[in-house]
Amino acid sequence: MMLVYATVLLGILVFVHELGHFIVAKSLGIKVLKFSLGFGPKIIGKTVGETEYLISAFPLGGYVKMLGEEPDEELDEADKERAYNQQPLWKRFSVVFSGPLFNLVFAAAVFVVLFLSGVPVQKPDVGNVTEGSPAARGGLVNGDTIVGINGTPVLGWDEIDVMVNESMGKPIFLKVRRAGEVREVSVIPEKRSGKNIFGESREAWDIGISPLLYPVVGRVVKGTPAEKAGMQKGDRITDIGGKELKTWQDVTSIIHENPGRELKFTVKRDDQTLELMITPETKTETAPDGTEKTIGLIGISPAPNDVLRKFGLIRALSLGINRTWDISVLTLLSIVKLIQRVIPAETIGGPIMIFQMAGQQASHGAMNFFSFMAVISINLGVLNLLPIPVLDGGHLLFMGIEAVRRKPLSERVIMASQRVGLALLLILMAFAFYNDIARLITGKSL
Repeated sequence: MMLVYATVLLGILVFVHELGHFIVAKSLGIKVLKFSLGFGPKIIGKTVGETEYLISAFPLGGYVKMLGEEPDEELDEADKERAYNQQPLWKRFSVVFSGPLFNLVFAAAVFVVLFLSGVPVQKPDVGNVTEGSPAARGGLVNGDTIVGINGTPVLGWDEIDVMVNESMGKPIFLKVRRAGEVREVSVIPEKRSGKNIFGESREAWDIGISPLLYPVVGRVVKGTPAEKAGMQKGDRITDIGGKELKTWQDVTSIIHENPGRELKFTVKRDDQTLELMITPETKTETAPDGTEKTIGLIGISPAPNDVLRKFGLIRALSLGINRTWDISVLTLLSIVKLIQRVIPAETIGGPIMIFQMAGQQASHGAMNFFSFMAVISINLGVLNLLPIPVLDGGHLLFMGIEAVRRKPLSERVIMASQRVGLALLLILMAFAFYNDIARLITGKSL
């Protein structure tokens, strides 16, 4: 099934990308000769009007072939005005830019539909309260539910993070529900130093709380110590080695701190209380900044403490566009950090990784699969806009130079640049395949 899901995902994204080129070319009066999903030899095809629509042998891509794209192509006088290379600069720019644009618009549309249909959001329930933190001084305790901040209702944990950070250290007033009663708590956020996803130092405002995740198993990975010991989805871990547990963080801290040491897990399953002996595997965890840490893992993840939240059309449109923008910026930043070697090159993945992740996300439900599809669509759109010859961004770069020079680059320069660009892409693809295969052999995950 993994192959089916990945083929569907890539097929849709390639179709969307090429559809952008196709629709804009047709609308501008350019003659389109072929519309192909895939490269290489034709598998099936049908000519409708002046365009041949086909599916080709190699699915990792596609193309739209327009009249006049080839430098030595002979053109009939009657067709000249519809040839791509005879069009003004703005038309050619529009055709090339439309492919990546369609990928970004498609991703935004997927996010909008997901927000309309409902997305899971972390409940605003308080888990651990850091000793001596503003929240602890204000009287917050494990199990509290934050229902409002400064008079604004709170529906999800993400809103708490945003409002606390936007306070800039000014006092905030929390409306908290505890044991059926609602009370008000005043806290003054403090500036904390931490790491962003790239391992770089950053500062943010914080009150010293984390979201509540109960010590309930949501997933057990096959072949791991937990699965071998008989742990199952839905098990509630009540204590480890005699230490009582209240939150999932209590579970992970004990497991992480005891690699290679046998631990006794007490779990409740329906009306039964079971004791399981599990030895955490020793794993080396690599942070985004490349630092490594040895921890213990047993192959479990928590059950979510979520609520399904639906949004109205206007709000869903805003959230979908913002989500697309944020991921686009993050994609560009990731490329920069890779070049700066802040992110290890080993994190680069290729088609094998996409195939694996497509199957994994599909196994978690349609929402996860389509969210992953939207993220890959954004990646495809952004990467295609990079100014590398043979990519859409390379063609746009040539057009930008043409606009400045008032004449196109010579065919010899363009061809030489495209050979260099193709070589760079082939090297990158080979490296990505190498990383994918290395992860398959070692069992190491991102």
